[in-house]
Amino acid sequence: MFTAQNLTRRRLLAGSLSLAVSSVACAIGLKDPLPANGVLLTYDILYKGERVGEHQMKAIPDGDLIRLEHNRHIDVKVLFITAFTERHQSTEWWTKEVILKKLEAKSLLNGKEVIISGRAQPDGFVFVVDGKEQKVPVDAVTLDSYWVANAVKRSMVIDVANGKVLKTTSNIMPDGRVELKAKDLVANFAYQGDFMSRGELEQDGNTIIYQRTSGP
Repeated sequence: MFTAQNLTRRRLLAGSLSLAVSSVACAIGLKDPLPANGVLLTYDILYKGERVGEHQMKAIPDGDLIRLEHNRHIDVKVLFITAFTERHQSTEWWTKEVILKKLEAKSLLNGKEVIISGRAQPDGFVFVVDGKEQKVPVDAVTLDSYWVANAVKRSMVIDVANGKVLKTTSNIMPDGRVELKAKDLVANFAYQGDFMSRGELEQDGNTIIYQRTSGP
């Protein structure tokens, strides 16, 4: 049965996983020169075949770093009643080797606000949620960072929308997709260049899909 909690766990990083790559997708690499004004990627968010939201990610050169800006909105209705809503904004600063240096994020999940900020330290990445400090290894990634191919291979993950840390395992499938597993969770991601083209996240019999619809 669909619940807001189930969708919260899946919402972020799934893209629709039929493997045909969108005609607008291109092979953008993190180490390739990006336009000064950045590159914008847009994804439809689908649940049970219906569009329930949109996610936009913009990759912008910022000195020696790459700034990833995420904006997402989701509204799910069941029998004309709103079952789940989300408004999410985050900005992450990454090296081209996919090391997180800085994080600022704000999410509103069913009316509950979560604000998270973090900075890289010599001995790890430190982030604060509701005044409480947590530390993860220096090579940790975020759920939002799964839009970048190398991030999926990391085992320690910050769920920026919920302020929690997840542990995952990943496996490269014969067709090139990346399968990701965590507790009660299976996800698949397809990439073109360094950025996600399509993916799928399944939990408790429910699937939410992110479908890339536009790019440079």
